[in-house]
Amino acid sequence: MFVSTFIYISSLLVVLLASCEDVVEVDLDAGASKLVIDAEIVWIKGTDGKQQTIKISRMTDYYNEVVPKVSGAQVYIENSEGETFNFDESEAGFYVCEDFIPELYKNYTLYVAVDGQSFTATEQLTSVTAINKIEQRTVLDFSDEEEIEVEIFYDDPIDETNYYLSDFKSENFLYPEYILSDDSLNNGNELNDSHSDEDIFAGDTLEITHRGISQQFYNYMNLILDASSANPFAAPPANIRGNIVNQNDPNNFALGYFRLCEANHVLYVVE
Repeated sequence: MFVSTFIYISSLLVVLLASCEDVVEVDLDAGASKLVIDAEIVWIKGTDGKQQTIKISRMTDYYNEVVPKVSGAQVYIENSEGETFNFDESEAGFYVCEDFIPELYKNYTLYVAVDGQSFTATEQLTSVTAINKIEQRTVLDFSDEEEIEVEIFYDDPIDETNYYLSDFKSENFLYPEYILSDDSLNNGNELNDSHSDEDIFAGDTLEITHRGISQQFYNYMNLILDASSANPFAAPPANIRGNIVNQNDPNNFALGYFRLCEANHVLYVVE
């Protein structure tokens, strides 16, 4: 009796272990194909900021690796003085302006018309101070393994409430590392943002972009990063609304956030 039971259990374990190698695909509902408007106007310090790009796509099924690009949209931005900047489609889903005029603290309104729907959003162009210095050190990770940390330093303006978004990119990273910060505890002092990673090596080039952002965009990015475990390139949470409003049907909103940022952009070679 014991032997028979043992053979039965052993056979069952073999079947279970073998079944672990099978790929299980869950039949997920496709859901609504929401419009995604990636409209970031970035004025890099030291440039005229004339060339800007807006990307428009749609959400797709979980198992679809190809993101559907949206063609045929009408896209333009208007500033508070009524000047209009047209964005022409350069390739599927990419809309480019060659004569944009960025002005700090001025309000801009985005207009997108596609598939009989009209979308708008308004935001102010936010300033940022220069990066003072970049430092590098070796630190220990959670497993007491050494890794390289790169840190940027910048002065926070006094008598202002400021919000910042920095990203660190490398060919070795699966996706950029985004860091949100504010001056609530250090107003008027020198602030810093840092990133350490086991995939940073001597000789690598890190692309660092440090932006000044609005409080509203700061709050939005906080929700996005929390919901996607700091990976903004994961499937965007459909319940997190940005500032882009559908004028025809407010409930059929577009995903994304229209933002305008002055930014520092540096290429740092790891030592």
